[in-house]
Amino acid sequence: MDELKNKWKKAKEAAALAPQPVEQLIAAAREKKKSNLYFHYGNIFILTVTLVGISLFFYYVAPFRELLSRVGVALMVGGLIVRIAIEIYSVLKSQKIRMLHDASRTTSDTLAFYRFRKTIHGPVTITIVGLYCLGFILLGPEFSRYIAMEWMVMIYGSFVLGALLLIWQIRKGIQKEMRILLELAALKKELHSEE
Repeated sequence: MDELKNKWKKAKEAAALAPQPVEQLIAAAREKKKSNLYFHYGNIFILTVTLVGISLFFYYVAPFRELLSRVGVALMVGGLIVRIAIEIYSVLKSQKIRMLHDASRTTSDTLAFYRFRKTIHGPVTITIVGLYCLGFILLGPEFSRYIAMEWMVMIYGSFVLGALLLIWQIRKGIQKEMRILLELAALKKELHSEE
């Protein structure tokens, strides 16, 4: 009877110490990765619609004639094109992370991806948004010839509100990705301490 109790106790301890089944971990990781990819695809879609919209506006509605205005258009359109390219590159980089590699390698690959995204959300995004805003400001002198001053004030006022909303959204994205980065760094440290 004691032998049966010992076997039962050992089996119970082994079950308590056993990690989640590998299939569940892989499924959870794939779901998180899929959610992340949808986020990037959503960004690409929104940025592309914005690019098409302002390009059509600048081509058909307000074809600017002055050099200063054309520089402004180039900054705005160019910034969107660069950001779309970055999001496409992020999707490709994210797809290179294989969930079936050993845990340490997968964690390292994921950490490298989030470090890349941190750089994108930091200086790169700030530069792109700054150049986009500068481009919009450069449109002002030519716009002011065709639009009454009170409408110009409303346009620039709404632009400032939109910029603040954009900054708030970017900040939320940075905080979310930095939280994930910290979690992954802790996981990597834990994995290396067990090896």
